[in-house]
Amino acid sequence: MGSVPQEIRQDALGELLSGLPSQHLEPLWLKMDAMVPASPNPVATAHIWKYEEALPHLLQAGKLVPAESAERRVLMLVNPSMAAPCTTDTIYGGLQLVNPGEVAAAHRHIAFAARLIIDGSGFTAVEGKRMELERGDVILTPTWHWHDHGNESDAPVIWLDALNLPLFRYAHVNFAENYSESRYPSEPADPPQWRYPWKPVQGSASIHFYPRDPQSR
Repeated sequence: MGSVPQEIRQDALGELLSGLPSQHLEPLWLKMDAMVPASPNPVATAHIWKYEEALPHLLQAGKLVPAESAERRVLMLVNPSMAAPCTTDTIYGGLQLVNPGEVAAAHRHIAFAARLIIDGSGFTAVEGKRMELERGDVILTPTWHWHDHGNESDAPVIWLDALNLPLFRYAHVNFAENYSESRYPSEPADPPQWRYPWKPVQGSASIHFYPRDPQSR
């Protein structure tokens, strides 16, 4: 069979392409570079959020926004090149504050969460396992685990939330469920399964989680 002349092939290709949209079809070969690029092409740009600059706003929110009306009192870290909930292309970050005597009510969700305790002390309970929180600790909250947070100290506790929420802009499977009470029944966890305390790390390494300047309040 002889080859198809160029002009005939182009006409046939044009006819092929023009008939695809009505069938909700698209040619991958024309979009391969965009869908499978030669190198990573994140949208997020580098940005620094300074804690001492964000802290006054967070403390003011602590005075003005009741925990029971906010569910989670958080200031989101929104990448300047993107919209909420994106801190990066794949990670959402937020500064959360719980005042003395408050409880952040129990709920669970599909998204995975990690929390770095920045200031103060409190507790979190994950799937009925209560863990104390201290500055520098990391707490994990696996997907679909009941969790609540509280503060029995005399000063606010503040931490950095990190969740994989941006992924669910495309995989629309994230949702949450509130527990019927503010606290999920819990007891002290021994050992604390989802808590990674900072003190043993600092005690065994030349790394220091330096105290924050008190003047930054």
